Amino acid sequence: MSEENKYRVCEKLYPAGFSHNRHDGFYLEPNLKAQLDILLKNIKNDWDFTILITGRGEVRVGKSVLAMQISAYWVSEINRLYKKDIPFGLNNFVFDGRKLIEKGNELGQEYPMSPLIYDEAGADLAGTKMVNQMTQDVLDFYRECGQYNLLNIIVLPDFFDLPTALALTRSIFLIDVDYHVNDDGIFVRGDLKFYSRPNKKKLYLKGKRERDYNAWHYDFHGRFYNFYPLNEAKYRKAKIEALKHREKRRTNVVLDQRDACWFMLTQEYGMPQTELAKRLSDWTGKYVTQQNISDSIQRFMPKD
Repeated sequence: MSEENKYRVCEKLYPAGFSHNRHDGFYLEPNLKAQLDILLKNIKNDWDFTILITGRGEVRVGKSVLAMQISAYWVSEINRLYKKDIPFGLNNFVFDGRKLIEKGNELGQEYPMSPLIYDEAGADLAGTKMVNQMTQDVLDFYRECGQYNLLNIIVLPDFFDLPTALALTRSIFLIDVDYHVNDDGIFVRGDLKFYSRPNKKKLYLKGKRERDYNAWHYDFHGRFYNFYPLNEAKYRKAKIEALKHREKRRTNVVLDQRDACWFMLTQEYGMPQTELAKRLSDWTGKYVTQQNISDSIQRFMPKD
């Protein structure tokens, strides 16, 4: 029996033909399963856990797929071990920090012990010196959500982007995923490296400056495969829509800041709108009119 078929889980939930699988269930790396089983054994004692899934700074290497597989196994075991009826689906995902707190409270109150996957978390959790309000709100949530006994899974490209609080103390282990090149020169997703709490701490402290994932050793490595334990098309659609909304909001913030700067230059520093328009046109190579500036600053003008 091949390793892929020997270490399969969730056979009853995912019969052959579901997603990309040719056999019942899906493969779960046995050492990773053993680590999850430890958490499953302890969650009943009023614990909650946060795990990290990163991709060596890369995108589209399978981070979200692995997060789904871990969550599917987690829910199946929670339901079996503790006689629960916790569902698993798109409701266990958030793609935006603004939704994280709302979703975490909702899941925690209705379905304690659920997995909560914070997908594409990098945009909200960059470990910059100047922590913005969104990052602070997310950090506060992870500090305060323990009473819900959730399995929090944070998915982002680069481990070294995380603030120290999440990278070192709040998270229990790190899984970093990668790809390799086969004999035909084809990129193959599905490699993983597991870092326990002490080893991820060493990696972060020794590797952060150069973003060097070889700065410290991992506990074990393994494989995972391209199996979606939920509807792949619906997941992709939900993710695209969420990212569109996030990008639109980011664009609106930039425009707000631009218009406020134009208001300050013209109203507080006395620069004529015509001069500002000319200089902006010269600097950017894109034509800006006085009317563009006038229209943009109107909302900041005092109301009579």
